[in-house]
Amino acid sequence: MVKRRTVMFAVLAAVVAIAAGCGSSSGDSSGSGSTPASSTGPVKLTMWWWGDQEAAGMKNFVADSVQKYEAEHPNITIDTVLQSTDNLMPNFAAAAKAKQGPDIEYRWGGIWNLQDAWDGNLAAVSDYIPQDELAHYLNASEDTSGGKVWTAPWYVQPSFPVLYRKDILKDAGVAVPTNWDEFLAACDTLNSKGITPIAGGVKDGWFGGWLYSIMGSQSLTSIDDLKEAVVGDKKFTDPEFAEWWSKLQEMIDHKCWNDDIGSQELYQAQQTWVDGKSAMTISAGTEVGNFVKQVGQDKVGVMAMPAYGDGIGAGKLGSTSQTLGISSWSPHKQEAADFIMYLHTPERLAAFYKATGALPADDRFDSSSITVPQVKDLFDMSKDGSPYLENFIPTDLDSKGNFEGVQLMFAGSESAQEAAANMEKEMDRIRTIQPDLIDNFKEWAAN
Repeated sequence: MVKRRTVMFAVLAAVVAIAAGCGSSSGDSSGSGSTPASSTGPVKLTMWWWGDQEAAGMKNFVADSVQKYEAEHPNITIDTVLQSTDNLMPNFAAAAKAKQGPDIEYRWGGIWNLQDAWDGNLAAVSDYIPQDELAHYLNASEDTSGGKVWTAPWYVQPSFPVLYRKDILKDAGVAVPTNWDEFLAACDTLNSKGITPIAGGVKDGWFGGWLYSIMGSQSLTSIDDLKEAVVGDKKFTDPEFAEWWSKLQEMIDHKCWNDDIGSQELYQAQQTWVDGKSAMTISAGTEVGNFVKQVGQDKVGVMAMPAYGDGIGAGKLGSTSQTLGISSWSPHKQEAADFIMYLHTPERLAAFYKATGALPADDRFDSSSITVPQVKDLFDMSKDGSPYLENFIPTDLDSKGNFEGVQLMFAGSESAQEAAANMEKEMDRIRTIQPDLIDNFKEWAAN
């Protein structure tokens, strides 16, 4: 499951201060070893990774890949450590402070890896992976800054499809909505029949970031607009950034959501959709195959959030990729890159999908092997997806702006205008206390 917005940098800073010498969650803090990089001499690689939490089966895939790679490269051994959601970022921050730890590190996309790139903790993968190879990796543009690609896309996270129950809509006499007005009308009709239109949960915060990403992009003409708002050339109270809050209020006014959305965690709420108690829900792309299996292939449809605007995300699915990076202190950068490229070989791409049901971030993946039609639709939509907005804003802005703003609006204690104003207030605070971050965003925007 996706929990990647749970790790707040304010907490991370405190962890770093007390854990500078810490290693992985398994207690292995030995790092990469001291053997010089060599194509023939002994090489030990350490890989910290995450993902089994949202793409079940990855643990077996990683173990199988390592076993096969080591058999083909007898001089190389690879130690892999599955990180917990809460420890992934703090552990790497501690490793970066101590300059020891993994050679290969799992990273979420966009700002989640570029911040470490700007801080000197990552080596650019484009220095070690040829451009003609990187060209096949999906969503690498969000991991690019200063003319370099900093981490290598590994698998796609379609972000975030609306799943609907065909059986419930049919019984209620409601057609699948194709635009915003039809969407609100569907909420009205479903409510009149005692059916919850959409199941969601904001108690744990993450859903606020999801809603921002799938709705906020509908008014933007370019992702550069968002970067300009971050650096202060535009404001989050400007219409193109504030409109989505008003649209969220429209959904609240039309009672599109379950009444207990404020007390429900995200995955608790999704279960009510599985149980047939709501007509729609919003899912991480990697979870769709599992939901289809639980509910039944003939009962599930998938779509993007219906369009209300004409911006880059209107009527489109967002798309991001989870990535693998190379630590700046690794003595085996090329060997690390070679293993990452191995994971993109045709045989490994097919094995990844077979093991996890998730989608490799590579346009060479043979999508004809996808056995679930809804997942095939997601892969096709992802290749023409819109940018994933959470990857292009500071993490504090996401948590203190989107997470908290959505919670307050559902609680009825904040208006759409107030939510937008608080976004700008929080961003102004970040500009004041993190000038280096803003300078990096300016450079990023200029690329």
